[in-house]
Amino acid sequence: MKNRPVVWGILLGLAASSQTYAQSRLYSNTAMQLSSITQNGTARFQGVGGNHAALGGDASNIFGNPAGIAFFNRSEISLSPSFYNISNEASYIGSTQNQQKFNPNLSQFSLILAGNPQGYNREWRRTSFGISYSRQVNANNAFTYNGTNNRSSMIDNIAQLATGLSVKTLEDEYNNGRPFSIESAFYNLYQIDPLSATGPYRRPIPLSRSSFEQSGDIEITGGSSQWTFAYAGNYADKLYLGISGGFSRHTYIRRNNYQERFVNSGSFRGLDYREDVNISGSGLFVSAGVIYKPNALLQLGASIHSPTLSNLQMTYQEEVGVDVLNNRVPVYDSNGRPITNAQGQQAYDDLPTNRVNLEPYDFEYKMRTPMRATGGITIFIGKKGFITGSAEYVGYKNMGVSTIDDNQFKTNNKRLIQSSFNNVVNLRVGGEARLDKFRARAGVALFPNAYNQNYNVEGNLDRSKFQFSGGLGYRNDQYYIDLAGTYLQTKDAFAPYQLNDPANYFSAKLNVTSLNFTGTVGLFF
Repeated sequence: MKNRPVVWGILLGLAASSQTYAQSRLYSNTAMQLSSITQNGTARFQGVGGNHAALGGDASNIFGNPAGIAFFNRSEISLSPSFYNISNEASYIGSTQNQQKFNPNLSQFSLILAGNPQGYNREWRRTSFGISYSRQVNANNAFTYNGTNNRSSMIDNIAQLATGLSVKTLEDEYNNGRPFSIESAFYNLYQIDPLSATGPYRRPIPLSRSSFEQSGDIEITGGSSQWTFAYAGNYADKLYLGISGGFSRHTYIRRNNYQERFVNSGSFRGLDYREDVNISGSGLFVSAGVIYKPNALLQLGASIHSPTLSNLQMTYQEEVGVDVLNNRVPVYDSNGRPITNAQGQQAYDDLPTNRVNLEPYDFEYKMRTPMRATGGITIFIGKKGFITGSAEYVGYKNMGVSTIDDNQFKTNNKRLIQSSFNNVVNLRVGGEARLDKFRARAGVALFPNAYNQNYNVEGNLDRSKFQFSGGLGYRNDQYYIDLAGTYLQTKDAFAPYQLNDPANYFSAKLNVTSLNFTGTVGLFF
């Protein structure tokens, strides 16, 4: 298979100018999307901004800072359903479209078994074991865009991709109506014309001065979830140590539908393009944490989380359709002059089909998510509540994708990842106020831009994320109920295709907001 392009989008896996570059974009961006953790866990921890580092006694510690489960002096079972809504405002060539996607899911299910006290005359006071299922990344998303482009068409992108390919290659790749490459599909649908038997290629002459009404819609489902097992011990009610590990499950399904309507183009009326990506797999991880409590007013905590090492399977499918009047295509020579028949009239070729499905592309590869290291501090205000903060280092530049027998694949992706992403330090601050059995919580978080500033869009685009959260809770000796809401805001971009000259194509600019509501019910036993 040669030169299969992948339509690009920062949220969605980006377009490209060659097979290696294009598919590397897909792999590296999938790794990024399945690693971008903003908010997870119980409603209590979400309400205080997602701070896991220096707080204990919560089911979220199982996968956050496992040392925190050593604070439990009785066993607990809890359930945390969530309701997620994301809204996108897409601006493309002067037109704005709005779209939302709603997704209910299970944020967390946890069981913690607190061991029996060892006696206060012993330094090791208690150990605890925890198990949880948790949703770490919610990748669900959707947006739509449209606008009239007077500069370029997707056809121009395919013509550039076909550079260096001969007409014979494009004909041979057609494979009895099921082409191996997108270039072959466009050529055999008469959407690119060769200037010679070895190229280069251009738009068909009737489209040379056309404008293009472009529209598209993107839908993504999936994310990352994990089963985590944790064990922790309490040393003298001052030092808490914990370890955890488990396995993750990744799913990522993207549906990309794109259309063009040709304005003032004669027999050529339009085209449509469909791209389906389906990625799934699983991986393993480990983590360790510590919390130190020098006195009743202060806690310090830190944890380190290994990369998740995963095996993934991808199925990639494309379909192209064209709308040509009466399925008859006017033909021109390499100088742009009409070819005529014996009567001096415009010659036409009959289009044998107006829709082709490319050969599906199946691929297995390995993915390594970034390492994370977190440190934090909690200050208690007597029994009235606390203030907590944390800083989390995420090494996005050290993500990786590879195969067993292709070192060049690994090298290409490593180079692309290191040039495309930034290592970041995420900051979170939150607090809880207590009034007898009731709780009120609030938090704020900043996730700096993990993409390079000029990442395949015209002009600078800061993709930093700002998150605000709040919550309420009630607890007594038998159970507790917590509610939390999180609001996140960021900017992004999507280009349906790219060209060598950035001035000739456009990106849809996205204003993205999401709301997540989580409730947690827990029972002590």
